[in-house]
Amino acid sequence: MASITPEKLKEISTLAESVPEAFRLKCFELLLAHSLAGDQPSKETKEHQKEAEQKKGTSDFILPIDVKAFLNQYSLEESIIQKFFFIEGSEIRPLYKLSIHKKAKAQMSHALLMALENALSSGEFKFTVDGLRQRCIDQKCYDKPNFIAVLERNKNLYKSYDPKKDIHLSTDGKTELADVLEKFK
Repeated sequence: MASITPEKLKEISTLAESVPEAFRLKCFELLLAHSLAGDQPSKETKEHQKEAEQKKGTSDFILPIDVKAFLNQYSLEESIIQKFFFIEGSEIRPLYKLSIHKKAKAQMSHALLMALENALSSGEFKFTVDGLRQRCIDQKCYDKPNFIAVLERNKNLYKSYDPKKDIHLSTDGKTELADVLEKFK
């Protein structure tokens, strides 16, 4: 608690006298309490500062223009990204857990979300077959006998399909990605 000088006390008293009679006492008490608190931030101020520090990691992150264009094109809010990914500085981690029972559908949803995850860091909506395979294994939706067949059945979602190269989403792929985001938001 800070000490208060006689000059500051006189200033508070003068200020309190300038308000209507019914409010003078309360005004004086509030001004005095505020002065005695000194530079100590209030509990609410501390909470706001803590929230701001937590959000700072994502505020430093700038969405690539292609991701902004994608979100705008499909009328999606930028905040939807935070529902699917944790972003701190340049680090991006998926937060989503798909609850899709059909492995083929889950595989394609992971492929689309991985393309978005990559676009957040590089601006390109792409994924790799090996990366997708590992994500499906990790998420327990890997269907080894049908994995490649599922990718091949969905060729319309890619600009070109070569399992040895990066797979870039086509316009149809981005439309499907927007649908996935809408379903799970």
